[in-house]
Amino acid sequence: MGILKLEDLIDQIPSLCEEVNIEKTGLIIDGAALYYFLYYYSNLKLDQRCGGDYPGFKDEVCNFFKTLQDCEVTPYVFLDGGSGSDKREHLVSHLKKKLEKAKTVAKTELGCTVRKRYRPNVLPPLVRDVFIEILKEKDIEFKQCLGEADPEIFSAANQNQCAVLSIDTDFCIYDVHKGFLHLKHFEWKRKKDGKIPAKLYTRSKFCEHFKLDPALMPVFASIAGNDCSRLGKEIFANESSSPGQNDIKRLYGMLTFLSKLKLDSCNDSVKREQALQNAVNHVREIEDRSFKLSIQKYVEPTKTDSELPLWVLQKIERGELTTFVINIVDQKTMILPALVEDFSQPSSYTAAYCIRQYFYGLLTGGQMCTEYDRDREEIKDKRVPSILLSSDEQKQLELERLHEVLMLINKLFEEALQVQTLDLGNIPDHLKLPVCVTVFWFKRLQHHPKPETVHCLHALLLGFMYHHDSPGKSHWFERKMKALKDAAIRRKWQPRVAHAFSQWLCCMRQSLHLNQLLCSPLPEPQCMLYCGPLLHRLADEDTIEEVQKTLRGEKKELYEYLKTISYPKTTGEGPSSEEQVQKTEIEENSDEDSKTNPDNPHIVEKTLLIGDAVLRDVQLETPGTVINCIPGARAGDIKAYLKLLFQNEHRYGKIVIHVGSNDSIFCQSEVTKISIASVCNFAKKMSDTVVFSGPLPYETNDVIYSRMLSLNHWLSAWCSENSVKFLDNWQTFWENPDLIVEDGIHPTLDGAALLSRRLDEFIQNLDKKAELGSVVIETVTP
Repeated sequence: MGILKLEDLIDQIPSLCEEVNIEKTGLIIDGAALYYFLYYYSNLKLDQRCGGDYPGFKDEVCNFFKTLQDCEVTPYVFLDGGSGSDKREHLVSHLKKKLEKAKTVAKTELGCTVRKRYRPNVLPPLVRDVFIEILKEKDIEFKQCLGEADPEIFSAANQNQCAVLSIDTDFCIYDVHKGFLHLKHFEWKRKKDGKIPAKLYTRSKFCEHFKLDPALMPVFASIAGNDCSRLGKEIFANESSSPGQNDIKRLYGMLTFLSKLKLDSCNDSVKREQALQNAVNHVREIEDRSFKLSIQKYVEPTKTDSELPLWVLQKIERGELTTFVINIVDQKTMILPALVEDFSQPSSYTAAYCIRQYFYGLLTGGQMCTEYDRDREEIKDKRVPSILLSSDEQKQLELERLHEVLMLINKLFEEALQVQTLDLGNIPDHLKLPVCVTVFWFKRLQHHPKPETVHCLHALLLGFMYHHDSPGKSHWFERKMKALKDAAIRRKWQPRVAHAFSQWLCCMRQSLHLNQLLCSPLPEPQCMLYCGPLLHRLADEDTIEEVQKTLRGEKKELYEYLKTISYPKTTGEGPSSEEQVQKTEIEENSDEDSKTNPDNPHIVEKTLLIGDAVLRDVQLETPGTVINCIPGARAGDIKAYLKLLFQNEHRYGKIVIHVGSNDSIFCQSEVTKISIASVCNFAKKMSDTVVFSGPLPYETNDVIYSRMLSLNHWLSAWCSENSVKFLDNWQTFWENPDLIVEDGIHPTLDGAALLSRRLDEFIQNLDKKAELGSVVIETVTP
């Protein structure tokens, strides 16, 4: 974090730094500082509003390390690990500041005149992952630390007799023998004759200039503090005769005060203790234990230890596993960094919620985890339940031996992302995970379909093609995409498009980290596939049509195949997003039988039938009925769809929910029960009458048949206990197996007609009973 305004103070005194040329040497690099600096300052065109420009960032990083190589400079990179056990107030305060920056970036139009130094910056979500990917690709030596990297950077610098390259002014306090190089003055783009111009800071020159005992530098750092803890904020500044801002005058005042202390006869430890006591007494404050701890950080920097299994620690250090696992295991906490998104909508992180639940389940053994994320305009913490497999399988998935059970690993990954990895054989390795993520993400977006949803999907797939090398010529495609990328900077920012892509990035990052934890059931992807400005420029129907026409050969075949598996228009799995939007709008706007309740203008007296693809051919004669068929939906998906309808003030006279087929595929009976209770509780916010239509018998697989039968028995009993109406379909379809198609899931056309008649009769009976007395839905629990 560094000391506030110390960098400015040093810049005011040229003699504190020596002009040097860097060549033929080792260099210890603060990795986090480097990727922040390269993304924010080395190229002003790198995007922050559209999710990031990772190809552009990769070019910048590669050019940096190529320059070091040309100058015979050997880099050693260290990256920070877990964030430590900060108090809740500090976490919320820090995230709140990041959120305000993200909102400012979202509102700031390109080309506006904002002073570079004070322009707010928000790091796109995949920058660190791309940076590590590049280090591996270029075979650059690096280590990902378990905690703060500063102690290991300091130790490595002195052990190898190398300077430190960073932006962190903490390295002005450490006694780094070969000095500190600030990235701001490390002019790698101006290399000449195999040398890089730079400015070298040494602690000895600083102490000599201010006549300060070097032993007191940690005391100066401690009382100067950072933006969270500072001593005597006004007193030292008022006593200083130096010109400039108050914060800089305060530092001058502290240095003058410490330099005048008479402590010659003491050893270094006693000097520091007495100097701190004198400073605290001087400003009439009570000594805070945090000042002593801060001093110790500089005097005896120590590495962070962890009780994580050895194989996990090794993967973290090699950059093969995210450091998020440290905070989750040690503190049961997940910090979700601020994103540039549409702040009128729920946080983009909700799109990857269930993937994180699997992630937490593996790391905590089923314990709750606390997430910090935005809720509207505020940062809030939320307790999140983990998702586990069956109890027998969970014993085999303990973190200690997770890397040994490959079959279960594949099963868990497929369950979390709702994919079959065996179906990915025709997809290039580097696209397998991004394609799985895209299918998962698009299915989630279909809960509230909009035309731009499909445009975003096509833009992503075209982006995959742009960065996919294949035999054959696609000159027109490459040329068109490059022209669009060059013109993308002039594209007006679209909040809804930005939000959809932000959701994809959240799904991508969490899937990448789950894949790492599961020892890569799918090959590591190329995160640089995503170029935000280009994709935003592509997310337009006319542009997509133009670009599609330029595809040729293998790229065209692959693109069409990816469209088919991501967006199955012709599989009979229900309408597309655009068709579903049109259908819903037509039904809701032209329904003459619907009438508004005069007591509440938002409640519309109609029936909503919602469920999975079992409803795809269902047609009801009951007037004023809207059918929402969501292929692949589980109970949680239906609740998510209802939430979106609720936000748009949709209300219904009755809500009929058909659920269970997809939930029963997974070994999570207790989770399914909780999810069904939850969707029922939410549905009754939108209707006074909520009912369930039970699952159909599944005859293709004995295990799933047993689960679905068990679910049907439980649902029937649970509805009865909780005053919820239930339509039992089991026996009717069990006696007529020809009414279910060969996949064992969906009804035939005759089966759909029978289900339609049963639903019509059931709904009409509800109307008759309602005339005698209203149906009461009590609070339900599983």
